[in-house]
Amino acid sequence: MLSVLKKYSLYIGNFLFAFLILSAILFIGGFAPFGNKSLAIMDASIQYLDFFAYWKDVLLGRNSATFTFSNLLGSGNWSQITYYLLSPFNLLVVFFSKENLNTFFDLVVVLKLSVAAMTSTIFLNVRTKYSLKKWLLTLLALSYALMQYNIAQSSNIMWLDGVYLLPLSLLGVYLVTQQRSRGLYLLALSIGFGLIVNWYVGAINCLFSFGWLILEICLAENITLKKTGWSILSYAWAMIIGIMISAVTFLPTVSSMGQQSRSGLDWSLMTNTFRGNILSVIPSYTLGATSSPTNVSLFCGSLVLLGVVSLFFSSGFKTKEKLVLGIFLIISLLMYYWQPLFMLFSLLKDATSYWYRYSYVGSMFLVFMASLFFEKWSNEPQNNIVPLLKATVSIAGISLVAWYFLPKVSEIRWVQSGIFLGMIVFILCLVSASHLQRYKKYVVVSLCLLVGSELSYNTYLLIMNMFSEVKVYQNYVKQQDRQITALKKYDAGYYRISQTKVKGEEDNINITANYNEAYGFNYWSIASYISSPSGTQLKLLSDLGYRTEGDRISIVNTSILPTDSFLGVKYILSPYPIKGLEKITLQKANEKDVYKNPYALPLGFIVHDIAERSNGLNVFDYENEVYTQAAAIPTKIFKPLAYEKVATKGGMRYKFKIPTGNYSVYGSLPWKWSVDGTKLDLNGKMQQVYSTWLSPSVFYVPTTDEDSGYIELQTNDQNAFNELQLYLLDLDQLAKVTNELKEQSVDVKLNVENGKANFTVDNKQNKRYLQTTIPYESGWVVKLNGKEIMPKLLDNTLMALPLEKGKNNITMEYHVVHLKLGALLTLVGIILLSGTWYLTKKYNRGRK
Repeated sequence: MLSVLKKYSLYIGNFLFAFLILSAILFIGGFAPFGNKSLAIMDASIQYLDFFAYWKDVLLGRNSATFTFSNLLGSGNWSQITYYLLSPFNLLVVFFSKENLNTFFDLVVVLKLSVAAMTSTIFLNVRTKYSLKKWLLTLLALSYALMQYNIAQSSNIMWLDGVYLLPLSLLGVYLVTQQRSRGLYLLALSIGFGLIVNWYVGAINCLFSFGWLILEICLAENITLKKTGWSILSYAWAMIIGIMISAVTFLPTVSSMGQQSRSGLDWSLMTNTFRGNILSVIPSYTLGATSSPTNVSLFCGSLVLLGVVSLFFSSGFKTKEKLVLGIFLIISLLMYYWQPLFMLFSLLKDATSYWYRYSYVGSMFLVFMASLFFEKWSNEPQNNIVPLLKATVSIAGISLVAWYFLPKVSEIRWVQSGIFLGMIVFILCLVSASHLQRYKKYVVVSLCLLVGSELSYNTYLLIMNMFSEVKVYQNYVKQQDRQITALKKYDAGYYRISQTKVKGEEDNINITANYNEAYGFNYWSIASYISSPSGTQLKLLSDLGYRTEGDRISIVNTSILPTDSFLGVKYILSPYPIKGLEKITLQKANEKDVYKNPYALPLGFIVHDIAERSNGLNVFDYENEVYTQAAAIPTKIFKPLAYEKVATKGGMRYKFKIPTGNYSVYGSLPWKWSVDGTKLDLNGKMQQVYSTWLSPSVFYVPTTDEDSGYIELQTNDQNAFNELQLYLLDLDQLAKVTNELKEQSVDVKLNVENGKANFTVDNKQNKRYLQTTIPYESGWVVKLNGKEIMPKLLDNTLMALPLEKGKNNITMEYHVVHLKLGALLTLVGIILLSGTWYLTKKYNRGRK
């Protein structure tokens, strides 16, 4: 054991060194577990913490990894698992309570970046043929672990697996070009494992590894056509095996994504254009800089920048080497500024947020170039002062050009970055000075402290502007968990739960993107926000009034009673009452009471027919049609409500009168284009941001016992809106039709769980259907009295099953499509890798 630790002490030491530095930064910054801040911001707060809570439930057997009703109306969840949750570090979630997931999150970020320091040390050490000084190895590995990407993208924690796996993939490519068989195994395993833990960054690493193969072939000494061909074949064989090893997760993921809302590729975006001025990479390589749509930050410290530029002034490199590295440096920059390469490394998707999700590969290339220079410099530092000075002058000159020609941005820290660069150059010159060699160890320690300080300072600058509050999250989770637990004890049946307010929602505007609480608190809902949801489910919800945003979010921030009732939403958590709902005596949590929907239908009920969606119907008329066909009687649950338009100073007021009866009011004001700043005043009772990102389309209008009310539109552009659709919801009619559907469904017995459903129906009439609110996907196998059938679909989504007269036994079971085939291919991949290892070993033994 001690011999192993000694052999790998450099790698283990760099892991621990990075871990201690990152932990110290979190401690000083007041981040969890040391303080009230957390790195879980933006999508991490909106999505990932709920996903980790869900993953904890899966690992403890409380939810399903393959299919869950916590995802929209219920959906196969394999592609979400393989994108967000398969990192081995996520197994640690079982040791953390749900309210302490911020601590778990910050810990995993630190662990992944510490592993990145270790794997980059391994790569640089082997790639420089073990001749790079250990202290330089440590500093360059730390530069990679604390580069801008890792900190700025730390909230997208699932991408960090690609960061620590990339050096291993590149090392595998290098060893392949050196005709070393272990390179094939390393490449196959790192690519296969990368695609398993996160197929997105795994695919990015695959793409970059091909470019790296070309680079290594071009840099290889004494390269021959035979060696080149052997390298290419070995690389291709390793990639084939690696992809096959990942097939158990990757193949079903690709299959399921074909059914999802964002599966298409927009080839029109592959235009021969530039995204910005390539000179912008210079000011973006400064302390605290971030990437934007038109510029990329590849910052990984002044030491790396100095090494990259010094290489081109060093006499230790041949002209061919400088030319090859220069060309690849230009290509690595074009990856971010030339649209075709940007789209290629964005995996042919329009990545419109978290810019340059693959920029870690560019920083890795810079670190690699710096390692090549410092490997030669460290062996003869006395003869390498001139390249350092020339590089410094060049950096200063190029920075002046960029400063002059680019727009001035006050946030760019030119002076601070220049001071660190100058100090590093000065200390490197001291290291090179022959008459100071007796003090070299002190100078080296000073350089290590300086480089570590710069990287730590940059990390601090980034994280201090990107944090969430732990206590706010903890308080919300504790209350919400108690409320959901109490509700499940109150009613142990089958039903869905919806909300009108969630965590993170700003007051008085009714806007949020937090739609994954069903994942986090393990209940069935009608909302979610995931990267690739079911397109048919989103369309159904949109047709029934819950607008889709960005092809991935269903905007569910009110209760459209007929929709909720049809979909089996029995309880609504809301801080305000909605007419028709009944408040129950459960404790309030996060300002929300629990309201029961008395009109809610079961998850399976008998109907006479299935409504056809007509493009000419608005939401309210379609609702009428759905209930009419289901009940086989004309049903007008929604009735148009007349209104009077009155121009106001800031927009338009719509005044209406409510007739005598049991009514509530809903409306929709369709917009032709988005208008930021638009608000709706809903009868003086509620404010609603409208016609913008995350705003709903259908809204509930709170009314009182008075017979009149109003809706006031406040906007800068009235021409952006069509005519108001204002409707009365006849609650008596809704009660009548839902009661009738319940009465004719009394002989329906059901048992529903994630991925399985059983219905027993005693059908006394011909030509009727069992309408379920379970969405259809290709993984479902549906059997009626033992015979497999294809259900009829409501709005191409919800399964409706034609019933035979008499007793009907219906079973539904969900299977991940191609999971068994993927497992078989993974097994074949492992056999091929093992066989390759065995034959190579046997061949090498025979040559001795």
